[in-house]
Amino acid sequence: MHNKWKIAIPLLTILSLISGCFGKKEVLEPLQPSKIKVVYQDEEAFYHDYGKYFHMKYPQIEVEVIPETQVLKKLGKIINADDYFVEKKKLLENSGADVFLLDDYIFKLFAQDGKLYDLEGAIRQDEYDVDGFMPGLLDNIKNMGNGKLYGLAPSFDREVLYYNKALFKEHQIEPPRNNMTWQELFHLAARFSNVGAGDSKVYGLYEYFGDPGRLMYRIADTYGFRLFDPKGEKVLLNSDGWKQAMKLTGDAIRNKSLFFHPEGQMYTQKSYFFEGKAAMMRANAFVMLELKHRTSFGGKPIDWGAVTVPIDPAEPSQSISLNQIVAIAADSPNKRAAWEFVKFANGEGMAQSRSRTMNGSLPTRTGYAKEIDGKSMEVFYLLKVRQRDAVWMNEHVPAGFIQLFDKPLQEEMQAVIDNKKSVDEALAELEIKGREVLLKVREAPEKKH
Repeated sequence: MHNKWKIAIPLLTILSLISGCFGKKEVLEPLQPSKIKVVYQDEEAFYHDYGKYFHMKYPQIEVEVIPETQVLKKLGKIINADDYFVEKKKLLENSGADVFLLDDYIFKLFAQDGKLYDLEGAIRQDEYDVDGFMPGLLDNIKNMGNGKLYGLAPSFDREVLYYNKALFKEHQIEPPRNNMTWQELFHLAARFSNVGAGDSKVYGLYEYFGDPGRLMYRIADTYGFRLFDPKGEKVLLNSDGWKQAMKLTGDAIRNKSLFFHPEGQMYTQKSYFFEGKAAMMRANAFVMLELKHRTSFGGKPIDWGAVTVPIDPAEPSQSISLNQIVAIAADSPNKRAAWEFVKFANGEGMAQSRSRTMNGSLPTRTGYAKEIDGKSMEVFYLLKVRQRDAVWMNEHVPAGFIQLFDKPLQEEMQAVIDNKKSVDEALAELEIKGREVLLKVREAPEKKH
């Protein structure tokens, strides 16, 4: 009996291994010569960004580029934001494409409607390396797809806080640091409120784009405050969180902690920072290139540094923008070839290439974008990717809400800045006006029929 078990155990092990091998399900067939259709800006842009490299590695895969301009021409007369995104989604769905490179808004719509192929089985089958992506990226993409991974993003965009080292040194002010709060940033910026006058005035924090209302949104987004309830039926402005965001914004403007770029000076948007008239400015990675090449266009060199934007100490993370999430159409008959393109676009080779020809977007794979002009790029990767949507994002609320709500928002913000209304009074009024705007945008489609 003992000898029988000695023989039986190895046999069971072998049978188990054989069973496991035969039982492994291949979700995608081996690659064959094939053709895929890809929606992109135009053919020239596609081959510049991806195509020439992809063809060298996969000569057996022919790529037909569907120019996005064909889609945009049909949308040229649409002004309403809701109509625009609805029609763009329809046109992309009917394009016959195998591969889409989508912004995060359209990607989310496609993912939730089941229009995209779940990549996780293919990732397991090919043992594709996804560990090299920045922390939180895949969770962020899954969050948009109700827990499923419908795409991969080769690049991202996010803001950092640039600062002029010379100005801080000249005025003996401690420079900014990583992981400050908004209140700490405004207090630091306020130390420049009495520096200079007239044409020689120096501002602490310079907002080259935006207005008080948008800044309030930005602060609220940092702390995870919601503009709507989950069903998109109520406006939730009259709360302690929003009161904090509005008070911080109003106080900072009133005590001259920050300065908004004057209207009508769009051509020289970032001039105040570039001319040494602002100590700090929030902006993306493209500014690093502008700072690097300033002297080539006659500008004075700036000794600058960069730290993270303000964070919520309870959750030190930051949102990112994903302008190209590479995804496969759920009904694509060429999923294996399409998957090879997804792998390639998000692979280490493209990350290396993107880090050398940086145009403002950064590779999502870490360890490639190391420095520019001797300045470390680490600051762009320090904060984990935030999972929640932007403060105003809610799939149940028509996109037109934000545009219509902007005027009352600016009016109430200005009333607070001018001390004509308290924060409580302004937010109570905004909540009423918000409900009115919400009703208006919901009724708008009905009026068309």
